[in-house]
Amino acid sequence: MTKTFPALMLGFVCLMARAQSAPPRTQATPPCSVTEDSIFHGARICGKSREGSLGKADLTVAGFVIGESTLEDITRRFPGSHQFKLTEEMEASTGICLKSNGDDAIVFSSGDLTAPRILDSVFMAKAGTFEKQGAKCLEVTILPDGPSTKSGIRLGMRKERVLARLQVTRLQGTGFEVDYSTSPGNAPWLPLKFKASDTKGSVAMSGVYGGFRNGRLRWVVLYAGVSN
Repeated sequence: MTKTFPALMLGFVCLMARAQSAPPRTQATPPCSVTEDSIFHGARICGKSREGSLGKADLTVAGFVIGESTLEDITRRFPGSHQFKLTEEMEASTGICLKSNGDDAIVFSSGDLTAPRILDSVFMAKAGTFEKQGAKCLEVTILPDGPSTKSGIRLGMRKERVLARLQVTRLQGTGFEVDYSTSPGNAPWLPLKFKASDTKGSVAMSGVYGGFRNGRLRWVVLYAGVSN
């Protein structure tokens, strides 16, 4: 079965506009592949999903949590940051790019059209990868843990460690993917106020995909959201 996600909800995973009290929603139907050179463009997870969810630590990057933190939070923390559209589509997601540790960078993204624009995906790759696709990355000297997740997934990590940490069992050439689905009440990354709302019939989806070069993690995208 194929599951689709909004443009980010990454060019591949993109969220629909929603009321402030509602959880993130998914919306797009892009093709089944993505590469480093088209990282913001139409991608979706086409493998069979597993029952369960990524952990909150897997979805926490530089202290910001997918499904909870907002683009407004990032702007307040880094007032010199620039917002950009991930693609040229009318309802394309908005991203903010930060770089540190030389050329390593992070793009935080939301498909929400109005504030609060809750994060639905995070990209990690070389700043050059993002900048040649339209991002204007702000260089920062203080970025907690650099471009990495709280659980320790970081650029340059050896392939074996990445696959073991994410319990990935299927590779596609130099790329990988894993996605999960569960009820909103069982998603550890969803804030309690969202779990308490009417989520009957909804599915909480989360996952990660990326690619390796020379046996090390070259780029990675993490996402999470709720689908009706």
